[in-house]
Amino acid sequence: MNVFHRALEIAKIEGTGTLLRKAWRHALLKLDQETGILSLLLAPYTSKEFKSITSWTSALDFVFSDNIVALLIRPMQIREEIAQLLRIVDELKPRVVLEIGTARGGTLFLWTRAAAEDALLVSIDLPGGLFGGGYARPKAVLYKHFALGKQRIELLRADSHNPNTLEKVKQLVGSKGVDFLFIDGDHRYEGVKRDYEMYSPLVRSGGVIAFHDIVPGPEENVGGVPRFWSELKKSLPQGRYLEIVRDWSQGGYGIGVVFK
Repeated sequence: MNVFHRALEIAKIEGTGTLLRKAWRHALLKLDQETGILSLLLAPYTSKEFKSITSWTSALDFVFSDNIVALLIRPMQIREEIAQLLRIVDELKPRVVLEIGTARGGTLFLWTRAAAEDALLVSIDLPGGLFGGGYARPKAVLYKHFALGKQRIELLRADSHNPNTLEKVKQLVGSKGVDFLFIDGDHRYEGVKRDYEMYSPLVRSGGVIAFHDIVPGPEENVGGVPRFWSELKKSLPQGRYLEIVRDWSQGGYGIGVVFK
């Protein structure tokens, strides 16, 4: 279904008012994704609001609300799925979190509310902007405001497959090891496999690794992640992995969890 027909369907079922609100919201998100200008302008006013959100449950409510800042950072996740993963992360209370693929920043925000109060959170994503694949540079200002207490956020705008990026991560993490690794970057089969092979050795024994988009769906959305996940779980013993899926017929999404 193309955009025009989708718009007609919304207008018919939900009314023109809803259509206009959704169109305006989409335009704002698109503008911020490409330029980061809204995130930059709102960043000075968000610090107090972010600091008032101290639990992962309230953070989850926030990112799925209609708050303008929440719309800018909303994670591309199914709420029930990410909530179940957050319960696992909250129980782990990681002191070192590594996220590959940050995009709007929603999951990074959620990890801060489930991590330890002195956690180091490292994000890797490609440089974004009008011709980039990650997030626009101005959005980094907003992301830095996510930190609570003594938490520290390090944003690496780089290719996760570059050996230099891996070395930077090793320098940041040091001898502590990674407690929680979230892989949601390059969705090509070779890409997700390389991210796993490069960064999973950094995860300590007892740590957790999670992948997004393990459910088969449109190639442009899930890429080769379902194939890689299917191969990976076959190599793991029972009890060492978990699949968080609302509905296997949903066409994409889904979270795969590995307990190291």
